[in-house]
Amino acid sequence: MENLRISDTAAAGDAVQLNGHGHNQEAGRFTSHMTILDNGPAQFIVRVLKMNGSTMLIINSKESEVFDELAVGMPPRDSTKSDALSSTIMGGYGQTESSVLAAKLSKRYRRQFFVSLNIGGDRLVTPLFEKSLVTYMQSHLDHFV
Repeated sequence: MENLRISDTAAAGDAVQLNGHGHNQEAGRFTSHMTILDNGPAQFIVRVLKMNGSTMLIINSKESEVFDELAVGMPPRDSTKSDALSSTIMGGYGQTESSVLAAKLSKRYRRQFFVSLNIGGDRLVTPLFEKSLVTYMQSHLDHFV
């Protein structure tokens, strides 16, 4: 098995490609991306791992990176249905911030999303953050979808 080397010298916003040896380049491509989003006085680190058919987002405040919860969102199989499904895999109970965001992204982009949202948001911070994330995603869609 081939060892993968990832350089931690990539700057914010750079993408790193991880390709398995001897595999189809398109089918086996994983890309990672990192950016910092400004949301008024708060800054958030967004780490992205784009895989074949799914995307993982790990989102933290710039001051503290943690991995407290993880959720998955999946688009409906039936294209006539509009609601995405989501479930918390790790962390909180019930409908967490991560599961809500995973469902929204899966519905919008018709793709499976794994989300770890660790910003400790409230009713004002979370919607503003989501708006800035979606705006960034639309401008840099190739890193996410």
